Amino acid sequence: MKNKLRIFFAVSALLIFNSCYFPGYQSVTETSLHNISFAEGKWFVNYVTIDGKPFTDFSEYSEKELQNCLQDSLYLSYGKRKAIYNVPILNSKNLKESLSLLKATKTIDYVIQITGSIGANEIGNINIKPMKNAEKTAASITFKVYEVSTEQLVYSQTTTGQLTVENNSEDVLFGKSAQNIMKKCLKKGMKQLKKSGGCKK
Repeated sequence: MKNKLRIFFAVSALLIFNSCYFPGYQSVTETSLHNISFAEGKWFVNYVTIDGKPFTDFSEYSEKELQNCLQDSLYLSYGKRKAIYNVPILNSKNLKESLSLLKATKTIDYVIQITGSIGANEIGNINIKPMKNAEKTAASITFKVYEVSTEQLVYSQTTTGQLTVENNSEDVLFGKSAQNIMKKCLKKGMKQLKKSGGCKK
């Protein structure tokens, strides 16, 4: 009886594993930009936005991770570590003006900006519907660091995750949602940023 149960559970586990789909991840860093060092200057980290909207969980995670590295050199857009000048989410339209205003305050040397984007969200954690066409879930996180004194981008790194399921799949599928993929991208990107900044914590 015990042997039959073992065989049953082994077969069940194999079937579940065969129904699991795992996303692939790729990180791209602009190597033409020079290195950064967390040992120098004061740093402002903006809240994390996903497709232009603030994302609290990711912001709190980023704050905690960077606090371990930057300590009293870290400034935020809220709370006890709030900076004098609240830097908006930087884009091509407000970049020059915002960095010029921040430069005039002489309070911040670098700005860290973390933004995310959902490219597709066609596959959830568990899917019971048959897939007649190939479907995918994709998301990305981009880390950028701006040097206030020069008003230039000095670090840029994007991590992308994608999960694709081929067409004509009739099985129950176990995959990952766009949010879970993005969370993994955030962790991978944060690890690379900390490494580039010389933080081993």
